[in-house]
Amino acid sequence: MLIQKGLIVLSILGGSVSLAQNIVHQPVNPNGVTQVRTALDHISILALPEKIVRVAAGSDAMQIEWHDNSVFIKPLKAGQATNLMVWTEHQFSTYELEAPGDVRNMSFVIDETASPVPRTSGHPAAAAAAPSRQEIQRSTDSVIGSTLLQVTPVMTRGVRPAKDYVTVIIKDVVRDKGSLYVRFAVSNRGPHPYRIVSPHVFTILPTKHAELLAGMKDTQIPKKTTYEFQSHATSQITVRATAIPEKDVPPGATAEGVVVLAPADIQKAGVYEFVFGDDGTHRIQAAAVL
Repeated sequence: MLIQKGLIVLSILGGSVSLAQNIVHQPVNPNGVTQVRTALDHISILALPEKIVRVAAGSDAMQIEWHDNSVFIKPLKAGQATNLMVWTEHQFSTYELEAPGDVRNMSFVIDETASPVPRTSGHPAAAAAAPSRQEIQRSTDSVIGSTLLQVTPVMTRGVRPAKDYVTVIIKDVVRDKGSLYVRFAVSNRGPHPYRIVSPHVFTILPTKHAELLAGMKDTQIPKKTTYEFQSHATSQITVRATAIPEKDVPPGATAEGVVVLAPADIQKAGVYEFVFGDDGTHRIQAAAVL
């Protein structure tokens, strides 16, 4: 159904190109990243010079569908961007799908159909094959390398691991546009296996000492320190995704996980409280200024 709607939109807009400021005609850029501005409840279209054989998106923040030479992009969530890679029979191109914004600024159609198609020797079917293992590895290396460059270690200040129950240590954080990727470690020093579940995450709104937050950024703090902010209000943060072990953490063992948050402002330091499942006798939680 989305594909049919996209074709209708394309045919309507195609008849009024001279009037539409957000219909862009440009060549395929195989050596760079093309920006695509999106808007909620609207479809953006990429029109390429030849048949598409494969697409890959960085997250499910956008609904991506493709048919023949066209890719149809519909944002599903506010405040979330992602990237998109497109392979055609002879070319490869990369796009940055911006978080939904004003519909007046969105990219309705990016028309790259006039781009010359590279000549290849051999049978055309060979060029239409899936990307090679080397191409996939290069893309993976680039993504992982870029991520590692953005990793910020989280220091601990006054946090003491529990001797006889579960402790959570915030290890590091990656900031990417509107998301916080937080890596944590769960150490089970209790007598029973512990099941890690997706935590509830809250921000604490300080009424005192808020001016100290900037200097405490990327630091895990003990519960008693959060009391010093004398907060009387909290706000729950959206947990967009998690990567946690499927098996219980046995006594004496440590396991790691990742939680992806979507705060209102990732650059502004705030007090975050991570509340995990109880271990049967204790409330398991951790607090950090991120």
